[in-house]
Amino acid sequence: MDTIDAIKTRISTRAFLDTPISQAEVEEILDIARFSPSSSNLQPWGTVVLAGDSRKAATDLALNTLMKNPAGEADEFPVYPDNLPQKYQDRRAGVGKAMYELMGIERQDEAARQAWAVDNFNFYGAPVAIFFTIDRVHGRNQWASLGMFMQTVCLVAHAKGYGTCMQEIWAMVRNSLHSHLQLDDKDVIYAGLALGHPDKSKAVNSLRTEREAVSGFSQFSGF
Repeated sequence: MDTIDAIKTRISTRAFLDTPISQAEVEEILDIARFSPSSSNLQPWGTVVLAGDSRKAATDLALNTLMKNPAGEADEFPVYPDNLPQKYQDRRAGVGKAMYELMGIERQDEAARQAWAVDNFNFYGAPVAIFFTIDRVHGRNQWASLGMFMQTVCLVAHAKGYGTCMQEIWAMVRNSLHSHLQLDDKDVIYAGLALGHPDKSKAVNSLRTEREAVSGFSQFSGF
């Protein structure tokens, strides 16, 4: 698979087989992804990789935390701003609508929607979870480098036949998860990532999101 194919065909996988992945396989993905670009070669990223009982413990931690506080924990890094412009709200709503339609979940079916939300914290059944961290000393430029590293991880995994799903939803339990993983005070958990073999029989894995045309987000001059 070449780079262009990897970029165009990679999707967010939301249903996985329980086929295990070895530590060596994950290390190979990270070993390639470490060549991702970063400002002044600071390489500001960190990873915590969980499988087996360790992965399950993270899921249990999240569900127990949210059972006590369904709204999630107060967080210094909210996933979305309060004043999110309408066009971005529409895109976000559009993904949810298309996803629920593929799964046959009606808008009024709160039980099914709640079960689906819970599955987020089970990594959609993926056998491996990766949490991405960054030293809080870093600013926006270095957070961008972390994002490039995450994208590279996803593309390398896709090229090797794995599925991935980036999960910012873990911000809802970021503080409890930080304590659970016994991270240093300087480390901030940015997001989780589900990694595994896609279950191609599940309709949700056929979801392809619409993307704006180049003319809608680009300006050109001097050509």
